[in-house]
Amino acid sequence: MVDQLLVESLPCFAPLPSETKAALANALEEVSADAGKSIVSQGDFAYELFAIIDGTARVEQNGETVATLGPGELCGEIGILLTGRRTAAIVADTPMRLLALFDQSFRRLAREYPDFAELVHGQSQGRFTRVS
Repeated sequence: MVDQLLVESLPCFAPLPSETKAALANALEEVSADAGKSIVSQGDFAYELFAIIDGTARVEQNGETVATLGPGELCGEIGILLTGRRTAAIVADTPMRLLALFDQSFRRLAREYPDFAELVHGQSQGRFTRVS
């Protein structure tokens, strides 16, 4: 559980109504990662998605950087939504604070709050999904 004001401050959740943000605040957990730490590894099972509070990370596929992520962005959603496995690694470039939403909570919230499911699906569009 995190403060609803924190959820409301993140651009990735801005389009959601207050009721949905309150439900998210009850389900999210704050986690941190040191610079250089792997947040997720390509090919692993996908158990959570993340919203970045502070810091930056790089997205790597097969060891090649394909994107950079920063505050207010979601990551890790493709594995939860589509593949069940991580299509890329996410590595912290700087110390990071993130909000984690675990799979079971994600599925419950997606059923109860279709606007949240739609938002996550929309943010996943155009992201790298190939697995080699």
